[in-house]
Amino acid sequence: MQVRIAGWLRRLALALTGGCMIATVLLATGCQSPAGLPSESAAASASGQESAVPITPTKLLARGKPEGVSVTANGLRSAVLSWSEPSGRVYRYRIERSESAEGPYAWVADVAPDKLTYNDGQAAAARLKDSATYYYRLSTVFDKFGLMSEPTPPVKTTTAPPPVPPASVKAVATSSRAVTVSWPLSVSEGVTSYRVERALAAQPATFEKVEIAREPTAVDGGTPASVLKDSTKYLYRVVAINRVDAESGPSASVEVLTLPPPEPPRKPVTVSNEVRCVPLSWEASPEKDVIRYDIYQASAAEGPFKKIGEVQGRTTLQYTDGGGNPGNLEDEGTYFYRVRAVNNVTAESADSETVRAVTRPVPPEVQQVVTVSARPREVPITWTVSADTSVLGYEVWRATADGDDWVQVVRLNKRDANAYLDRNGEKDGTKLGLLKDGSEYQYKVIAFNTANVRSSASAVVRAKTKVIPVPPAGLSATTNQAGVVKLTWQPNPEKDVSGYLVENSKKSADGFRKLAVVHAGSGLVPVAEETGLEPAAVKYYRIKALDKEGLESDWGPVVEGRAKPLPDAPAGLQAQPDGNIIRITWQPPPQRDVTQYKVWSKKFLGWDLVATTDQPEYRVGLTELAKAMTLAVTAVDRDKQESAKSETIKVEPAAK
Repeated sequence: MQVRIAGWLRRLALALTGGCMIATVLLATGCQSPAGLPSESAAASASGQESAVPITPTKLLARGKPEGVSVTANGLRSAVLSWSEPSGRVYRYRIERSESAEGPYAWVADVAPDKLTYNDGQAAAARLKDSATYYYRLSTVFDKFGLMSEPTPPVKTTTAPPPVPPASVKAVATSSRAVTVSWPLSVSEGVTSYRVERALAAQPATFEKVEIAREPTAVDGGTPASVLKDSTKYLYRVVAINRVDAESGPSASVEVLTLPPPEPPRKPVTVSNEVRCVPLSWEASPEKDVIRYDIYQASAAEGPFKKIGEVQGRTTLQYTDGGGNPGNLEDEGTYFYRVRAVNNVTAESADSETVRAVTRPVPPEVQQVVTVSARPREVPITWTVSADTSVLGYEVWRATADGDDWVQVVRLNKRDANAYLDRNGEKDGTKLGLLKDGSEYQYKVIAFNTANVRSSASAVVRAKTKVIPVPPAGLSATTNQAGVVKLTWQPNPEKDVSGYLVENSKKSADGFRKLAVVHAGSGLVPVAEETGLEPAAVKYYRIKALDKEGLESDWGPVVEGRAKPLPDAPAGLQAQPDGNIIRITWQPPPQRDVTQYKVWSKKFLGWDLVATTDQPEYRVGLTELAKAMTLAVTAVDRDKQESAKSETIKVEPAAK
């Protein structure tokens, strides 16, 4: 124990003298000072030396404490302490605080040895109280083991009171749902902001924060998010806040009445008799902050009304219910409308006066639909133009005579269109239409308007297409004309038959090709020929009638025609000597129109004509024969057709 106390005294001496021992401390056992330190005599005995000027531990502790301690007054929830360094070495300064001079004192901070000031309450979490008295004392900590001097005598300070509120407050309704609040600056030092508070005048005990303002003015509301109500009384007051968040009491409150909502739009006007829509207009609001108009609609004058749209801009003064013209409202529907003005903070006016409109009815039924019958594969249709100016065009529908198989033939997109030629889709005017010949059809016409609203169908009318000519009758073909087949038939009974189409073929059933078109002369038996045929050629023929409008009959029956065959070759050639001549005879062919025979002599190559005769014989003088002859005979009819050569006969000259 004695050794430990001696060590403590040495450290204390070093701390107080900066390392130079200026006294001899004698250690005495069993003797301690009131402060728990060894007594002065004990310290001297412990050192084993005599001190020139004896120094007790109490004096040592007293000499090491800070000097010249002072504290600022009237701080904003803070107090600034300052001091001078003591003569000895310092490890730390310890600061303590109490709310009374006698204590108890509480630790505040340990400060580094190079710091000679400290701001108590500077940190937001350690603020002092407003208008409060505090006492401070300081001690020197000599080493890391906590050896410490006696505390300094306490110094006293009092913090500043909280700020005072603004002396007066003004509140003015500067625009719709907006109040501008202003006030003079607080006279208190350190005020940095103001809290603006608001309450309903009807509930003066319930104030709520509006804004924290840095300047002595604030605007409450003035945006669509404003919670202020139109034409409502409010109370405003202001609280001053200094830089350490000390608040004043609230200022005296001031009352203000907010502005009313916009005036309702004036003179709303609707337009009736439009196609499934209602155009609506009104006068512009004179209030510059109006930014749009809301449109409300009902099916009855007393409502209920529902919002159906809005128009942006104060000077945009039209709206079309139904989405456009044409729209999507009901035909011949009755509608009621009101308009409200809305400003830039969404304040909405009361309703305008109620206006009424009726949409246009469906187009009227198409009148005076007329068709024309007996047209070739087409039907002309006409009708009266609709008096409804919203009509955009017409649909023409067709069905068979007794059927319900209605199909739309055409859709005409012109109100003044009043005729159509039904050709069943055939657009080439040089060709016949595609309706059936001699067939009856039903027709009806429907008008449609700009919204494609269709009228009821017109009365049904009928028409029958032209009947085709009957097939030509009595067709016959020749069989005995040389190189030709001649055709004849009976004229058709129809007055407008203009001609006949004749076709031929080498076969009886197919392969027909056009041979001729024969003009139908009044009362004349029509005739057609095919020439250039080979003898005995067989051909087949058919015919149809053509009328002036291009209709054709069905084909008539097929007939066979033949070209005249060649005569048969003479037969039974005989050579009979008769004196100095040889008489050659033959049997004539069966054809009765053979008018001539030709006698031919065979050569090495080919034949030579040696004689012609109209009798079935030929005479050769024996004296004329220089050598033997091989003869044949052909028959020639009146049409100059020549038969094949007969069998040959050889004629020898007379022996010498």
